[in-house]
Amino acid sequence: MKKATILGVGTELTTGQIVNKNASWISDKLIPFGLETALQLTVPDDRPAILNALDFCAQNSKYIFVTGGLGPTSDDFTRDLISEWSKKDLKFDEKSWQSVQVRMTSRNLVVKDIQKQQCYFPEGAVILNNSQGTAHGFQMEVETKYGVKDVFILPGPPKEIEAIWNESIAKWLFVETQLFDKKITKSWDTLGTPESEVAALTEPCLEGRWPDLKFDLGYRVHLPYVEVKFSYYKSQENLAKTIVEKIDTALENITALKNFSDITQAFSQLTAHSEFAFYDFVTGGFLNHRLSGELKKYKNWMWKQSLEPLDTDFFSHEDNFLALFPQDDNLEHAVVMGSFNGQSFTQELTATSNSPLMIERRKQYFAEMALITFVKHLK
Repeated sequence: MKKATILGVGTELTTGQIVNKNASWISDKLIPFGLETALQLTVPDDRPAILNALDFCAQNSKYIFVTGGLGPTSDDFTRDLISEWSKKDLKFDEKSWQSVQVRMTSRNLVVKDIQKQQCYFPEGAVILNNSQGTAHGFQMEVETKYGVKDVFILPGPPKEIEAIWNESIAKWLFVETQLFDKKITKSWDTLGTPESEVAALTEPCLEGRWPDLKFDLGYRVHLPYVEVKFSYYKSQENLAKTIVEKIDTALENITALKNFSDITQAFSQLTAHSEFAFYDFVTGGFLNHRLSGELKKYKNWMWKQSLEPLDTDFFSHEDNFLALFPQDDNLEHAVVMGSFNGQSFTQELTATSNSPLMIERRKQYFAEMALITFVKHLK
């Protein structure tokens, strides 16, 4: 795969004041284009450190993405260092200055000369319009001692990066990577089985002689799931097909989700346009946490609790609901009930572990199983 590096600039990153979510976001966006992130770096607002980091990125990749340091203040000097590093003088762009003024005045904000700093770009750079902020990004080819590199310099705020990406970078990458041999990754999210046991089921699927197949096999625990990932190049899809089929069979009984699907998205797509109520007496907030991103979108979802004794009549007045309540004090068994568009179901769930040390794990398991069971029965 072609290599990319991501350099995050900002003392707020290296001091831990904020988490560098931009790096993970960009890395994820690069995968469909056949680009692999060789490394992610963060450096403070320190001129020598940034220059050294740029050289290190150039040594390790063809494509370099730099985020942060394009603002109007004295600690925003990324563009100056890119100019120094690329040996390209900065030129003032009048069109960008007009854009800054329009954006500021439309929000009843005072335009100040200090904001002209955001309108200088290295000679020959392609300016990348930022519809969500005043600092445009820019793109350029840079001749380094490690060869010619494609460099993208972006502001720090995530919404601004996303706007520039969607408007400019994604289109450029689509053309640039047309002939790349892109990597395909299959995933299996297993539920209720420890990582070591999942590996014991998976590893034998790779036994045999595969001298010509270049692949990667990996595992990731993201509770309550254990994820298995198998990656290969599209040009070798026919060779990899046999292994994929073997893993499918080996993990069939414990696989809950495949290929990076998220049950919360499937659940929200099913229920988004209806009034919906949740009753959770089991998970201690895990179910709410899993749905938190979707809850922000759908104001017709309601979270309810009650001090009344739990019985099935309690939910009889609801048309669309998901209810989860315990069957015993140790949370070894729970019941999930659901109703949607005139259909309903009731199913008992059994925890995969009864250890007192695993009660939090059981709550996570029941939260996930409630969503999976609902979608399975009522989609």
